[in-house]
Amino acid sequence: MQFDDEEIEIPDDVEAILRRQDEAMALLDRLRTTEPFRRPKSDQQGARRREFRRWPLPEGVSLELHDSVRWHSADVLDMGVGGARLNSLLPFADGPTPARLKAPSTQAVLVLCDVMWKDNDGRAGIRFEFRDEDERENWSGGLIDALLARHAVS
Repeated sequence: MQFDDEEIEIPDDVEAILRRQDEAMALLDRLRTTEPFRRPKSDQQGARRREFRRWPLPEGVSLELHDSVRWHSADVLDMGVGGARLNSLLPFADGPTPARLKAPSTQAVLVLCDVMWKDNDGRAGIRFEFRDEDERENWSGGLIDALLARHAVS
């Protein structure tokens, strides 16, 4: 198959989506240089991921979204290792957006989040895209620790 030197035309909406994702990834890379993730030395290998489950947000756990200027707290209904359900989606976050996940027992993890669905009431489901397995394991450990602490009996 031979291609001529003619350009393939990309629809404007597709080009805007690709540009938005490129901008979000560039911003996320800049943010990660200011908040680098370092794997804790005490991490255990082999812990299994818990996917697709979400729980009411435990105390001390938060999700913040970055608008290219500053971090904004998200109104989270429930959260899991791979994503969250938001009560309302911040206006600037309607596409790939850098996010910061925090839990009391771990350092913050920066991820790319993207909208998976929105409903008529303004709620939205987002997924988290981790840079690597170490960051995913760190986040899952912190979230699980916070969930266990909430249900611990004194």
